[in-house]
Amino acid sequence: MKEYFNPFIQYLGRLFGKPLKLLNRHSNYSEYIAKQKEKTLDPIRINKWLGEEWETKLDGFRKLFERNSEYVNQATNCLCLGSRTGQEVAALRELKKQTIGIDLVEFSPYTIQGDIHKLDQENNQFDFVFTNIFDHSLYPDIFVSEMERVCRRDGYIIINLQLNISGDDYSENIVNDPKSVIKLFNNSVVAKSLKIKNIFDAMNWEIVMKKK
Repeated sequence: MKEYFNPFIQYLGRLFGKPLKLLNRHSNYSEYIAKQKEKTLDPIRINKWLGEEWETKLDGFRKLFERNSEYVNQATNCLCLGSRTGQEVAALRELKKQTIGIDLVEFSPYTIQGDIHKLDQENNQFDFVFTNIFDHSLYPDIFVSEMERVCRRDGYIIINLQLNISGDDYSENIVNDPKSVIKLFNNSVVAKSLKIKNIFDAMNWEIVMKKK
């Protein structure tokens, strides 16, 4: 997975790839859900997430939120989308933030069951929303709309992306230009959009949006 640090590969993605490429791998929504659950319910992956990878990812999220402290410090009620076993939730709770995680499979005590395309949470419920699973969204426009819906006015939405990376067998889209994601927001303005290098995953771009 060294390719995501290769500037030439990223240049080719920007030059020849669609800004936001939808992979269209499924014949219906149920098939999509089943495919995503296949990864999330894999016992080998679960053992790694809860075992050898737990501290590495927890420390990674600590650093991620420290990097974004100007937005996190203002937050009181936080939502993490696609949180799986919930290291990002744990990191925010360490900061005394009221936080829940959402994923297709529940992982107590950090993550409850839900669908990123149809959240059960109320309008304007959170002042901070985070996700790093944008590439797992079948309908990116609906995903963004749901993030905006549950975010309060003047709240922040942070998205970590794999820019110009083909992803894996569970990816549903490829982002080659961060502007293609920003354009999906109808009620937010850009606070920050820049290259990053996380210590624990392949995310290489970060977008911060402020809800109007």
